[in-house]
Amino acid sequence: MRGRSLHLALLCAAVATCIAVPSAIAANPQGGHFFLSGTETQDDFCGTGKSVTDTYAIHLNVWDAPNQPVDGRNQSESTVVFTNPANGATVTIHNAYSFSDALISGDPNGLNTHEWTFKGNAELIRGADGGVIGHDRGQLIVDVTWNGPEFSGEFVGLEIVSDRGGHGLFGSGDCSVLVPALGLA
Repeated sequence: MRGRSLHLALLCAAVATCIAVPSAIAANPQGGHFFLSGTETQDDFCGTGKSVTDTYAIHLNVWDAPNQPVDGRNQSESTVVFTNPANGATVTIHNAYSFSDALISGDPNGLNTHEWTFKGNAELIRGADGGVIGHDRGQLIVDVTWNGPEFSGEFVGLEIVSDRGGHGLFGSGDCSVLVPALGLA
């Protein structure tokens, strides 16, 4: 993958939240409900050497033992607004999708492969005028291989197994549309 992918950034946040779900919730799949919001500045946005401010709001429902043939599942809805402080240009990304994670082969503490499934509106990217400049939607299935525990082990690689709907930004990264829209090119 090239560039920055908000899919992976939000996924990491979701997984971190899954790990934080108390064991009582994990034993009884009632789920956890979370809301995260804030503002941060990225000093080297997409490798441009320029700063961008992002303001985000994320609603997340997490099930760590979801009574399904998966290891974890979440549903999220988020909005992120990126602003270039030098020129005031903005880009808004909206996400609303479900995600599941299943260990499909290997030893969870050794070499292992997880299957990630994204369903829904993975990313809708709009410029300041409201026009769509990028859109990943539908169902995406990705096999991700780790050497060691998922997310804390060494990342080995990933393979897109199925893409129904179009997820070009997942493979190329968001920078391909964010940098020009924010006037950073």
